[in-house]
Amino acid sequence: MSSQDIPSWSITATESLGLLYRQLQPIEIYVEDSNSEAFYLELVNRIIGEPGKVLKVIPLHGRNHVVKFCESYTDNSPALFLIDGDLDLLCGKREVGKTNLYQLHAYCIENYLFCLRAATELVAEASGVILREHAISHEEWRDFLAPIEQNLKDLFIVFATARIVMPELKTVGHGLAAIMTQRTRKSGPTLDIEKIDALAMSVSQSCIEEVGADLWTEQLAYVSAFSSNLHPLDIVSGKDFLLPLLDHFMRVKGCGSMSSQSLMFKLAKYCSLSRLQGLSDALHVVMSGRKLTS
Repeated sequence: MSSQDIPSWSITATESLGLLYRQLQPIEIYVEDSNSEAFYLELVNRIIGEPGKVLKVIPLHGRNHVVKFCESYTDNSPALFLIDGDLDLLCGKREVGKTNLYQLHAYCIENYLFCLRAATELVAEASGVILREHAISHEEWRDFLAPIEQNLKDLFIVFATARIVMPELKTVGHGLAAIMTQRTRKSGPTLDIEKIDALAMSVSQSCIEEVGADLWTEQLAYVSAFSSNLHPLDIVSGKDFLLPLLDHFMRVKGCGSMSSQSLMFKLAKYCSLSRLQGLSDALHVVMSGRKLTS
């Protein structure tokens, strides 16, 4: 069964699903993404440290639905409402004052799946003969990360600035394909620095034409300064950029083709949990019956 074949529920019906599992699990977890339950269950139960503890993660099909349900939730049963950081992360814009709402300190949950540990496990697993310590060298991983940590971070600073001055302008929606080039059949598609620079310039120019060079320069400087201490692996979209890049990288290393859902599920089994300490703390606070405030 493909993800498109999975039955969907109305928002009202989906919100009510928590009632069916309330006596079976210690917490209700509501998330944005459709068709995300399998990997969320794998990840959340690893974070909690008790496999099978959470039986149902409930997707509400969009950030606004999660926030709205959080605001209207009055039951005493423990519930955590989980939303992405998105481009707002680069501007310091956060949801504040909402009970049991946890906003990720990364662009999206997929950012936390992107790590050397998980990639190593998948390459070793696909091979069956390569030892983990030989699956991905530190030099390979460093070279893979280099354009992400510099060029893609700069691109997302431009995207976030455009979000401030011209919200309707297409930015992240251009997708990874717009900045990739396949130079050789063996190497697969790779990031094209010239295309990244051209896209950043195009977005910048559109904004300048709309709001003027002075305001654009001012806002770009603000976002650049605010995001200077943010890690690139937190601010570049995991779903639309990082995981597709990792997929290309692992195919070159011998991993077969897989759907995005399959990749996410496998990464959730092996990813490092160190960057998820904040989410772990939030889960345990709410499970204990206490409240947290965003």
